Amino acid sequence: MPPRHTFAQVILLGLCVQLSYSEELQSWKKCNGVCVPLNQCKSLVGSYNLVDIGDDVEVSCHHYLEVCCPSENVIPDRAEKNCDNSAIKTFRDCGRRNEDGIGFRITHAKHNETEFGEFPWVVAVMQVEASQVELVAPSSKLLCGGSLIAPNVVLTAAHCAMNRNAETLIIRAGEWDIATKNEVIPYQEQRVERIILHPNFDQELLFSDLALLVLEGNFVADEHIQLICLPPQNKAFYDDSCFTTGWGKVDFSAQSYQTILKRIGVPIVPRQQCETHLRTTHLGPKFRLHDSYICAGGLEGVDTCTGDGGSPLMCPVPGFKNKYYQAGIVAWGIGCGQKD
Repeated sequence: MPPRHTFAQVILLGLCVQLSYSEELQSWKKCNGVCVPLNQCKSLVGSYNLVDIGDDVEVSCHHYLEVCCPSENVIPDRAEKNCDNSAIKTFRDCGRRNEDGIGFRITHAKHNETEFGEFPWVVAVMQVEASQVELVAPSSKLLCGGSLIAPNVVLTAAHCAMNRNAETLIIRAGEWDIATKNEVIPYQEQRVERIILHPNFDQELLFSDLALLVLEGNFVADEHIQLICLPPQNKAFYDDSCFTTGWGKVDFSAQSYQTILKRIGVPIVPRQQCETHLRTTHLGPKFRLHDSYICAGGLEGVDTCTGDGGSPLMCPVPGFKNKYYQAGIVAWGIGCGQKD
């Protein structure tokens, strides 16, 4: 009988941020109007737009999330519109994927980039330098991925949080492109109040590589900020249509992380098959797969990589379209989508 898991790791073969467009609205040399973010142009608000994220596309504005808008149609205060409490939504049914994105769809994706808001429970775990902890708006860098399981609780990998002070961590929900602040709905940030590592976490062998990050405040629900479903006790996963996500590297040779959140489709690999395969690697012929793990992946060229740790493994809820359970957490792997 195949092994059953309540929750497992994965081996892989709020503050409303004020984004009132701090730079002056500028006329790009190819634009006969004014270059502004998508949701600052009256003629586009409420419509669905295609955004080309390819490198070689001919554009009329400096930034790919900007449009050339007639001057009379420019909406001046984006922050006021997006932070209006009257427009606040609620946390709806958990695990609902926005397959078509929110506000626009992308074209010419190079590395399986997600649509904006496609997986609204995915968060970025950011690290702040100790010298900036007391600042109201400290600079931060990406540390790991995670998932929102309650308005003030994030699930991530223990190896991402071990030996760290809670005050040096910030959680960013609703993030998509970490290189810009021009998204159609701004991200939110919350500081971490407490780190809870799994009591059986083994720092050397990475057994029970799970952690909860309890936040100082609640995230405010929105289209791009929602919760992921947790599976029933003893739920077993055998699905070939699972996903994980992350801003990590595309492969080991990459010099930097992804800027746009990527989507990786991964099948669940049977436990015995996974263990047998891992014994052919540097782990050796006596390697035994710990009970806290399940395996996913094994497809050449399709895998998570450095920087994707802590991100959720998401599998479909049977009988529901575009609804997902979190089946595990990205812990470690062998290579990044390399053959064998």
